[in-house]
Amino acid sequence: MYDWNDLKFLLAIARTGSTLGAAKALGVNQTTVARRSEALEDALGIQLFERRPGGYRLTVRGQELAAMAEAVEAGAIHIADTAASWRRQISGTVRVTTTELVATAILAPLISQLSATHPGLTVELIAGDKRLDLQRNEVDVAIRVGSNPSEPSLIQKHLGESVWAIFAARSYADQHGLPATAEDLAGHTILAGGGDLDTLQPLAWLSEAAAGARIAMRCNSVPNLIAAVRSGVGIGPLPYTGVDETVVRCLDVEWRSDIWLLYHETQRTTPHIRAFLDAFTAYFATVRGKVDGTAFAVH
Repeated sequence: MYDWNDLKFLLAIARTGSTLGAAKALGVNQTTVARRSEALEDALGIQLFERRPGGYRLTVRGQELAAMAEAVEAGAIHIADTAASWRRQISGTVRVTTTELVATAILAPLISQLSATHPGLTVELIAGDKRLDLQRNEVDVAIRVGSNPSEPSLIQKHLGESVWAIFAARSYADQHGLPATAEDLAGHTILAGGGDLDTLQPLAWLSEAAAGARIAMRCNSVPNLIAAVRSGVGIGPLPYTGVDETVVRCLDVEWRSDIWLLYHETQRTTPHIRAFLDAFTAYFATVRGKVDGTAFAVH
């Protein structure tokens, strides 16, 4: 039985008239073209080429086979185009749960891209710190920040780390300066946690390290905290996801948490779920540096 892949060598020689031209067209070396064309002849038991000093010329049978090979090539292209069309037709609803910060900073831009690529795909986004149960089918996909998940029936993909540090707005720094050490924090205005953020580790550390400092505001959500630091209300912890050119880092202290992509093993091959998982994984790789702070330095 001949190798279907050898038909592309036949076509390349037919179109260029030489093994050298075929090699350039296919991006391989000339020896490979000569070897594969001979293998095709041997497998079929038919002479396909007349080998002349000036190049290769198809025999009558070679010309007939080249015409059939073009039909095979057209069929392969049609298969690829059809598969691409099927991918574009992916439809369904993917229920995704994650933190409010990941939802706004990462998922929102991705969903915009997905809407253009897969117009039939809908993402039902549930943002919050409550851990919904994938095993009970409360959601399809979870993007969690924190400890290593323990559920054995879940596919667990480690994406990277979420990094927090202490920041102040540049406007605050211009007016009040920046603390050189943790002890200097007592002379500054800080932000503290309230409600759901009351026990957040970076905020708890800041409140303890800056004991005696004036607390200008208590924040009960991460977006609220980000807005407060950026506006110059006071010094506070931020995730690098919420950092921009309006803030500057204070002190050499940081907190790291793992980021996990989770889904049930039964959803691995569900087309619309798979489309979301592949798109999210690829997109996160492009923004990982902005999540862990390695993409830029704010000083």
